[in-house]
Amino acid sequence: MANESTKAAGAGDPPKSGELPTIAYKPSPGYWQRTLRDFARNRLAVVSVVMVFLVATIGVFCPLIASQRPLAIKMVFSDDYEEAYFVALDLAERIAGDRSTDLALDRRLLDRVFLRMRPHLASAHHERFDELRNALSVGAGIRSGTASLSLQEAIAAFADEMDLPAVQLIPVTRFPAVRALSQNEVMFISFYIFTILLFVFRGRVPGGGWCWIGALALCTAVATTVWTTVFPVIQDATPYRRVINSDNFRQSPDWWVITAPIPFGENENITAESRQPPTWLLPDDQRVEGQNWHWLGTDTNGRDVLSRMVYGARISMLIGLVAVSIYVTIGTILGALAGYYAGWMDLLLSRIIEIVICLPVLFLILSVQAFLRPNILNIMILLGLVWWTGPARLARGEFLRIGNMEYVAAVRAIGGSDLRIIFMHVLPNAIGPILVSISFGMAGSILVESTLSFLGFGVPPPTASWGDLLNNGRGDIQTLWWLTFFPGLAIFLTLTCFNLIGDGLRDALDPRRKNG
Repeated sequence: MANESTKAAGAGDPPKSGELPTIAYKPSPGYWQRTLRDFARNRLAVVSVVMVFLVATIGVFCPLIASQRPLAIKMVFSDDYEEAYFVALDLAERIAGDRSTDLALDRRLLDRVFLRMRPHLASAHHERFDELRNALSVGAGIRSGTASLSLQEAIAAFADEMDLPAVQLIPVTRFPAVRALSQNEVMFISFYIFTILLFVFRGRVPGGGWCWIGALALCTAVATTVWTTVFPVIQDATPYRRVINSDNFRQSPDWWVITAPIPFGENENITAESRQPPTWLLPDDQRVEGQNWHWLGTDTNGRDVLSRMVYGARISMLIGLVAVSIYVTIGTILGALAGYYAGWMDLLLSRIIEIVICLPVLFLILSVQAFLRPNILNIMILLGLVWWTGPARLARGEFLRIGNMEYVAAVRAIGGSDLRIIFMHVLPNAIGPILVSISFGMAGSILVESTLSFLGFGVPPPTASWGDLLNNGRGDIQTLWWLTFFPGLAIFLTLTCFNLIGDGLRDALDPRRKNG
């Protein structure tokens, strides 16, 4: 009967006499849920977030997006087998002739060379190859059937039977672009992937705050260590472009190749194609047969502009992220101390803030860069040390406003320490304006880096950056217009996106716009 009355009341019928109406309880959204909802209503800000996410993704995965090495390739690597064959033969002769300065080291190297050779051989050669490998690695003779071979005879047998004309090679699958990833690149990719996973499954991950940060750092460190241990970096100098275009590659059985979306490296010089405009703008009669396709043209050294812009996105986002992290941390801590304690500390820190604000940031960075070697780390640290005043003033104002509220006095009355009050109770409620400054700070850091690189004081060459591309094209801006137009457009769009995100956050955090 109760269920029927509840259903009837829920359907819009008036409740019967003597029965209370059923009221469905709907919890009101919290502060950050309302802020996110208000931010999502700003379509330009949401589109800007997507654009920034794409730029960050391109910057993180740039070694796999733009590379002269294929992502995967299957072919007969006869040159690699032949090189390993001669190295193994030389090491075996050194061990047999007592010419080795470190016998244990040479034997370990010989085992690695054998492991490198075996995948290239057809299965018919595996048994004999393993016999010779064991003999040469251990340094003793072997018994083949009824005949006994000495170590010298084993070396001679290896030289005759494992030579390139005497064996049959099979296609081998390799992942050159992946195996060329450095430890830092693996760390960035791991951190990015785990950050996205943590955001997607945040509702299922226990804990929060510092627990999530610790788990993110631990997972990144473990993944980087395991990857670099199992798959050490390989210095691969194989000219894959020449190999893929050769007739031997096409005649290889079961060959296939997966190239990177942009098949050009960051500093791959193709001098025959230097100063080439975007290929899609060239008429058919000006396109040379066999010439590579460059979507955004090439620079004066024959380097692909689009490839360098992809790598430049990593530099811009990295400088912005690290510099903002430094100066937001410094500014938030100093501003919190000034606003919470007030008095003489507020007076002292406020005077320091006013002095630092008066410093000309660009000229200060140029002066320091003139005495120090141009380095990306110097730029990030300098930006972090001179731009902390903005977050400090915002944090000071918020702490002065929130520090006098009743709940802060209640926490202080029950014995809460100053550090607990500052970081656990006041800072979470004062973080809104600081988040807005982060967005604008990312845009400012990217702009300063581009300016410094344009003036020649930024990221040292040959590292690609958007400002360096502008610098390369300013001498021939009339003829090589693509060197300035496309990097300038990338800088303009990125800065616009960050500014729109900042505007959207500012509007969403404005209490006057909160409408329940």
